[in-house]
Amino acid sequence: MSGADTPPSPDGLPILGHGVAFSRNPVKAMESWAEYGDVVHLQFLGESMYLVTHPDLIKQILVEEQHKFTIGPEQQETFAGVEDHAMTTATGDQWRRLRRAAHPAFTRERIAEYGDRMAAVTAQFVDEWDDGEQFDLHAEMRRLTVQILGETLLNEDLRGQEDVVIDAADALVDRTNFRRPGQLLPDWIPTPTDRRFRRTVQRLDTLVDEIVEERQGATGEASDDVCAVLLAAHREGDLTLTEVKQNLVAFLLAGHESPSGVLTRVWYLLERHPDVYESLCDEYNRVVSDDRPGIEQYDALEYTQRVVAETLRLYPPTTGVNRQAIESITLDGYELPEGARFLIPQWVPHRDERFWDAPETFDPDRWERNIDRPEYAYFPFSGGPRGCPGNDFARQELTLMLATMVGRVDLDVVADDQLTFIPSVQLRPATNINAEVRRAG
Repeated sequence: MSGADTPPSPDGLPILGHGVAFSRNPVKAMESWAEYGDVVHLQFLGESMYLVTHPDLIKQILVEEQHKFTIGPEQQETFAGVEDHAMTTATGDQWRRLRRAAHPAFTRERIAEYGDRMAAVTAQFVDEWDDGEQFDLHAEMRRLTVQILGETLLNEDLRGQEDVVIDAADALVDRTNFRRPGQLLPDWIPTPTDRRFRRTVQRLDTLVDEIVEERQGATGEASDDVCAVLLAAHREGDLTLTEVKQNLVAFLLAGHESPSGVLTRVWYLLERHPDVYESLCDEYNRVVSDDRPGIEQYDALEYTQRVVAETLRLYPPTTGVNRQAIESITLDGYELPEGARFLIPQWVPHRDERFWDAPETFDPDRWERNIDRPEYAYFPFSGGPRGCPGNDFARQELTLMLATMVGRVDLDVVADDQLTFIPSVQLRPATNINAEVRRAG
């Protein structure tokens, strides 16, 4: 526990504070700031923020005293105009109502029912690749995850419409990019980035509107997808139709962005660790007897799950979690006021040598070793009541996607350089990562 009156603060620039360093390289900036302490005071354009990186303090904010916090205004500003009535930005009673209505779609039992479709869509997608074909790996993984979401979220074939989701996600990331021109302009001044954002979001809204309207008028066999669960809540009076649609939009955006980025980084790491790739192939040959893995093999794909977990440790999906105190709090001995804002990055505790042996090393086997470490030394999908509702969905999806791909192809992956990231809400690679298909023998 600190004995100082106020948290330490690294040197920053006049007016801009620590924003320039963050915009240049967000993960390196957070790593360097964390060296000052477990709670560090930062300034972004005159606004105070506290970087919190110790697992016990993270658990205090996200779990133990979560009632003293709400989502940070940064999160609401990020998704304004696209997810205003979604769980992403909702607070208080509205958030609790939305979470309760969506819960039946994300129980372990319901998620397991999606497993065979996840693998089937992946197999069909991969089988369309030609031997020797080359492509942007992240772009292909995004198309794949959109198709999987179409099947599981909407019971809809989205082949040929992937760009409607992808373009909106790109516009959202561009709008939150701290390097973009116009970032410092008032919100009422339109910029090309803002206009593109509104245009692409409108296309996505229209797509979801059409699907929902069609589903409302359908009289056939009942479906068990996420859209069906939300529409049932609407019929029972628990959700407005706007809330149904905007939560589907939110699931489409986040549900394709995070898994596609993780799977891209998995293949990036496998190229550099051929022994891990060979172990994946060995497990596939030992566990999977049919044309592709199914939900019956999920638990037995232990090594594949460890590869996914280790990739999530090294490269979490987002830059961090934002919270704001709704009353004064004591954190690590510091008395912090009501309204204090917090940035809680996964990157720093995921690589903290106090909690991890050789933290920079890609080592899937670390997950079979029984190591006593704080719970929130690892929280790739956030945590506590506001943790990602699709956490188990994403882990199952990534495991079955990876196993299906390993059983069908090898990818020769080439990156321009070491991974760097766009300074935005998503930890999206700025590095070009390309792949060439080699058919598995």
